[in-house]
Formats: sequence, structure tokens, C-alpha cells
Amino acid sequence: MADPRGPTSKIELRVLRAHDTATVRETVAQDEIPAAIGRILQAVDHAVRRQGAARAGSPFARYHSFGDTVDLEAGLPVAAPIAPDGPVAPSELPGGPAAIAVHAGPYEGLSATYQAIEAWLTSTGRTPSGGPWEIYLTDPSEEPDPTRWLTEVIYPLQKP
Repeated sequence: MADPRGPTSKIELRVLRAHDTATVRETVAQDEIPAAIGRILQAVDHAVRRQGAARAGSPFARYHSFGDTVDLEAGLPVAAPIAPDGPVAPSELPGGPAAIAVHAGPYEGLSATYQAIEAWLTSTGRTPSGGPWEIYLTDPSEEPDPTRWLTEVIYPLQKP
């Protein structure tokens, strides 16, 4: 049975290094997020393969703003910047201090992990610096059981 507080690991502070990425950025309705991420990641994967670029990590989605619509950027970390390719563009995940938690379970439960990090930010006096992102550590095509999926949730932080 899932923990009623949410399937979240402890929140860690880490200093991340910046990562080159290949992404597509779109504004979508909240109920369109899962389909948009799937479509975007497929387009990015094709562009990365077409260019012979080396992947350097797991797929991710970054949220630049939330509201009735969501400013969403999704893609793949790459070993070196790619060339623009249709809607796919070079981008970067920022380096610096970050609050990180691992969500275990279906994506529908991610809000509990976000709430836990936001409560931690408030209780520790930390301030986010830019939009949070999710790194999909488990590939659903390889692990069909959503209870076994792991997603890292990352909030970049302002330097103290």
C-alpha cells in the first residue's frame, strides 16, 4: 500500500552541473501534458539519432510555467550541442544548487512529490530559481508496471 503522504524519497540538496540538451518547447493545456511529452520525446529521439548525437542521460520534462496552459520543454541530455532540427532545438538544463526527490510510482501521483518539495522549500527558507523538471529514470516501455517507475523531481534553487 502506498504511503498516504506520497511515494517520495527524502529530499536532497545537490549541486548539479549544467547539461546540454535537445528539446522541443511548447505551450499545452494541462490535460495534454502526457501526450505532448510522449510526442516530443519521440521527435527529439529521432533528431538525436539522425544527427548521430550521443545521449547523456534519461529523458526529462521541464515546466517553465503552470496555469490554464503549461509552458513545457521536454527532451534528452546530449553529450554536445545538437544543430536545430525542425522543432528540436539545442538547450540546456541549468547547473547549480537543487532540491531533488525521487518519486516512486505512476506519474499521476507526482503532485505529492511536488507538494513535499514545496513544503520543504518553505520550511527551509529556500527559493526556487526557474522551473522544476522531471527526469524519467524508468522507461515505461521496458517496465510496464507503473508501481515500479522512478521519476526524479528537481527544483533548481537560488544560491544562498
